Amino acid sequence: MSAEPQRLSDVVHASRIKMPLVASTLVDAATVLAACLDADGAVSSAERLIERIEDARPEDIVGLGDRAFLMHYRTDAVRDLTVAIGIATHSLCRALADDEAQCARIVVLVCTPPRQMGRHLQVLNAFARTLSKSAVVAAVLDSTDAETVARLPEFRDVELPVQLTVRDLMSERPRTVGAEAPLRSAVVEMLRAGVGGLPVVDAANRVIGMLSERELLRDLLSHYLPRAGAAIASPPPSASRRTVRDIMTRQVLCVSPEQPLAEVASLMLNKDVERVPVVKDGVLVGFLTRGDIVRKLIGS
Repeated sequence: MSAEPQRLSDVVHASRIKMPLVASTLVDAATVLAACLDADGAVSSAERLIERIEDARPEDIVGLGDRAFLMHYRTDAVRDLTVAIGIATHSLCRALADDEAQCARIVVLVCTPPRQMGRHLQVLNAFARTLSKSAVVAAVLDSTDAETVARLPEFRDVELPVQLTVRDLMSERPRTVGAEAPLRSAVVEMLRAGVGGLPVVDAANRVIGMLSERELLRDLLSHYLPRAGAAIASPPPSASRRTVRDIMTRQVLCVSPEQPLAEVASLMLNKDVERVPVVKDGVLVGFLTRGDIVRKLIGS
């Protein structure tokens, strides 16, 4: 017999739901929810968890419009993936660019041990999809107590996938460049498109290299920016004759569309790779960046 599929309701427990959530800032809200998890025995080190929250990076907090905030931390301060939910009586806000603000009453705190990255991504994706629906948000806000929130069918009906794959998040039909293309033209294309790198392909659309900001910066250091102690940098070849082949890297990490996303995300972090071509049967079929994972998985 096959195991029952996991559902979002499996990580939503009444004892870890705080309503009303009394806080003035998102950091305050996360601290209150962390204390809720600690009181329920889900935290191995409350001190380390608070330190992680206070040392949060911008990408640790994701706003789902005016519906909810997802605050997520990978930390060994918890024994297992654990979720706390807070419903505030008044909206909590965070400042955005151009003097704008993002405000919502629902705050979801997800804490996961580093070894459970796959499940971490699955749960974040599930909450992002579920709380993107106005009807679900209304059901949560209309609930009278924690037990009612925990029993909402909107959480019970959401199945967690066995695993996410690269195909789920990759960009299809990515921009590419040929090795013999003029370097200046390729750089202008990158700037206009607002991308940090382009796969270099041959006539059969096979990946033969990568042109990225890393290679461009290395080239600038070699020819335009003298290092400490050097009188002048070596003069570059004529810009009009230089091609992508002259500076592209041939050492390219490629992945398959069917690889588990958690495996590839860990690989990208461990090898400090910002973007990877996605290849099937030797041919480029997509492109995946760290930004894709953040934007497409948990929204903005």
